[in-house]
Amino acid sequence: MDIAHRTKSEAIHPGYGFLSENAGFVKTLEENKIEFIGPPASAIRSMGSKSESKHIMDAANVPIVKGYHGDEQDPQFLLAEAKKIGFPVMLKASLGGGGKGMRIVKDESEFFD
Repeated sequence: MDIAHRTKSEAIHPGYGFLSENAGFVKTLEENKIEFIGPPASAIRSMGSKSESKHIMDAANVPIVKGYHGDEQDPQFLLAEAKKIGFPVMLKASLGGGGKGMRIVKDESEFFD
């Protein structure tokens, strides 16, 4: 913000990466009356949640890979959902991770590994 104020910036384009995905950065710009060239903070927050973004895309009739994206995280419940979907399934954290922790479960015997 110091550089933005010193250069009398009226707007900031964040480029790609960290700041372009940071809703807090957008809020700070808004508080400092600097235009953010990009999506609103609410959209950044929504797209940061894999489950919420899936719901938004599904409601907009965008083709998505179906799966379970709810709040219930009990392992036995998740196994039942995986059986409904059919194996193989991909297990993924709903927030963050950058792809870390994703794993393919080829059949029921691998689910709890």
